[in-house]
Amino acid sequence: MINPAGGRGRVRRHLDQLLGLAQAAGIASTSSSSPDDLTGRAGQAAAAGVERLIVAGGDGSQHLAVQGLVGSACALAPLPLGSGNDLAGTLGVPANPIEAFGALLEAPIRSMDLLSVDGRLVVGVAGLGFDSAAAEMANRVRLRLGPALYAWAAFRTLLTFRAPALRVQVDGSEFFAGRAMLVALANTPRYGGGMRIAPAARIDDGLLNVVVVKQVSVSTFLRVFPKVYRGTHVEHPAVLTGQAHRVVVQADRPLPCYGDGERLHQAFTDTLCCEVLPRALRVVIPGVTQPH
Repeated sequence: MINPAGGRGRVRRHLDQLLGLAQAAGIASTSSSSPDDLTGRAGQAAAAGVERLIVAGGDGSQHLAVQGLVGSACALAPLPLGSGNDLAGTLGVPANPIEAFGALLEAPIRSMDLLSVDGRLVVGVAGLGFDSAAAEMANRVRLRLGPALYAWAAFRTLLTFRAPALRVQVDGSEFFAGRAMLVALANTPRYGGGMRIAPAARIDDGLLNVVVVKQVSVSTFLRVFPKVYRGTHVEHPAVLTGQAHRVVVQADRPLPCYGDGERLHQAFTDTLCCEVLPRALRVVIPGVTQPH
């Protein structure tokens, strides 16, 4: 499955190469024409008994494919040609497209958890606050910066961001109440092109990881932010972490809500309900980069 719009043109630049790889391997290839078409084609592949569906694109493309694959025996095989490629990175898929293609044909298949966010399926990380505002900015610009796009958008967003008042309930108990920079609900450790927002997250433990970053000064945020790429930001006293099966987040104003780098609601929302769906998706795993 090829998403020509994926990776801000990166997939299109590799189109001939991808078609050649598919032909040489003797497997069928198809291209999507829209987000709904990509989801529909994924569902058709699952219904047709396809064992593994290689999806060429970024995390947004994988997000769309999952909506059609969930609950089926067809395994998602993410070929990393997007801006962030966090799912592929978590699963240990090689960054080189040719190496990745070969690995995805032969690697073992396992089941992983998914998140259901107000009924929308999310593979990696969902949340409200600063990170979603930064994703909103990243999606509005035409810059081709690869993973650096998210860091650029984060610093631009910080200039005008005002921390909302949030209430976070974890499995029915209050976890946090107050002003916060963000709340992230993670099924995988990383998002935003390599930011290890929830380093303790596991893809198949039946739990989602909760990360709340309390309101801090701009200078503190700038000092702590680089640590997210190593996952050591969780050691800061302004960062709260936990695990849960179900989380409800309420905000004092409507905010953008993002998951897998994609807008989850057509309009801004002030409430988010997220629960984990244990082992709901089959995936191809060349070499998962986390213990399990």
